[in-house]
Amino acid sequence: MLGLLTVFAIELADTQAKSKRDVKQRVHERGVLAAALIDSLFGTVVQQIPQDERLYGARVVSARALDRQQQQNAYIAVLDSSGRVLAHSRGFTAQARQDLGRSAALPLVSGHPYGLGNLLPYNRAGVINLAVPFPTRFGVRILLTGFEPRALGPFLSADLFKIPGVTGSHNYVLDGNDAVLGSTNAAVPVGQVLNSPAQRTSLTKASGDVNGRYYDQTVVANSTWRVVLAAPNGPLFASVSGSRKLVPWLIFVGFALVAGLALALGLRVLRDAQKLRGANVRMAETNRALEATNQELDTRARELARSNAELDQFASIASHDLKEPLRKVRTFTQQVAAVDAQNLSEQSLDYIERANLAAERMQQLIDDLLKYSRVSTHGRPFAPLDLNQLTAGVLQDLELEVVRAGAAVRVGNLPTINGDASQMRQLMQNLISNALKFRREGVPTEVTIDGTAVDGVARIVVRDNGIGFEPEYNGRIFRVFERLHGRGRYPGTGIGLALCLKIAERHGGTVTADGVPDVGASFTVTIPVDLQREVIAVPENGHQHVEEEAHVSV
Repeated sequence: MLGLLTVFAIELADTQAKSKRDVKQRVHERGVLAAALIDSLFGTVVQQIPQDERLYGARVVSARALDRQQQQNAYIAVLDSSGRVLAHSRGFTAQARQDLGRSAALPLVSGHPYGLGNLLPYNRAGVINLAVPFPTRFGVRILLTGFEPRALGPFLSADLFKIPGVTGSHNYVLDGNDAVLGSTNAAVPVGQVLNSPAQRTSLTKASGDVNGRYYDQTVVANSTWRVVLAAPNGPLFASVSGSRKLVPWLIFVGFALVAGLALALGLRVLRDAQKLRGANVRMAETNRALEATNQELDTRARELARSNAELDQFASIASHDLKEPLRKVRTFTQQVAAVDAQNLSEQSLDYIERANLAAERMQQLIDDLLKYSRVSTHGRPFAPLDLNQLTAGVLQDLELEVVRAGAAVRVGNLPTINGDASQMRQLMQNLISNALKFRREGVPTEVTIDGTAVDGVARIVVRDNGIGFEPEYNGRIFRVFERLHGRGRYPGTGIGLALCLKIAERHGGTVTADGVPDVGASFTVTIPVDLQREVIAVPENGHQHVEEEAHVSV
């Protein structure tokens, strides 16, 4: 009995600790999503590189050309790879030239598509440097654009307001010197530096608790910036703190008392039959108490299910709210191009087309992120699934891509498994599409799909003779947003292989990769053949929450 109570106490403590870790993980994932959206926004500058090369790729760069392109920016300058100024617009003052030595944007462009620096003193509002490298006949040059934070602050703050949070939470975008570039806190405006003792203590770590508030930081790629989410501990951890934290322990104490009472009753039964009848009465009362306790536990479980359902709704709502502005951007740019095409210059039409393509990529990124988040919560019940028939359907959908790549696809005898047909179809389509996309120029593309089933485990291998990759990237390529090549060379959002891994894990398996540069790559999917997974829809406040139960048939 003591052993059971000890195990129960350890499991209860672990459950509460896991619940708190889950809350922290959700906060961090929201910061990662916000940082990825900011990176995607500035990532569109890569599309301007061909134009920058045409405008500023000559031996001598015209200052007039820079003046014409200055627009609402504080200044524009062209630098060589060593940081020497080749030409600049009128706004490039002596102060701006002096600040080049401490501009954090310039070191970042080495090996990156762009670099975003810290807020520097310039005029009254300050300036942020955006550095974009571009190739020329005379070596790599850097286009340095200085813009005031107020031009970006409202946009960043508006996106920060869309991040869900509890009452009293605040979200910020900070530069490397802790200057505020975006804020949802009216008391902390754009341009303010967070330098109080408590703030300095908070910002030295990636996450933690300071003065009753939990915070989490996420670095924005290609910059010195960070997304900081802060919330009061009470509302944030309400589900695992206060009375809710004590209730399970009170139940545990109740169980311990009941166990002790049962032992005492057993001793009394051995001594006296009369006391045995009294003990039976008390045991009946105890059973009723246990029933009441179980009902309370069931209520707590339903509260947790409702909380999970609300998180799932957040993914759908966030997807809709993020995609709606993109749809408007695409609609209006297409209307402008259609209605005023004769009145616009070729350069203006090119800008409109680039804006439309950038919005389309962002829309695809949001769709892929939503697919990734819904693998576990929007799956279908498992049923017998013939992988031969499924793969044939995938190849029929990819027929145009196969013809365009001039590929020869050979499919061996694949096993039949229990699985989610929609998700397994997505997995196979992603792996075959990758094999077709990352092909070598001048080499006939060959894709081989084989499968075996041994000891209740199915093994599906997709091989190609494409560009391959270094063995050190075997695990990294399954991370979200991980790309080994530039977006301009190979399209995609960097989520496809991460989605494959998550689908395989839902099926009780995994995906591994092996590659050799200029030889090819192979992806191996390993999953149980007879995994049974039931999907149960539980209505919670008018919404459907999905729970799953899995086991392997023996």
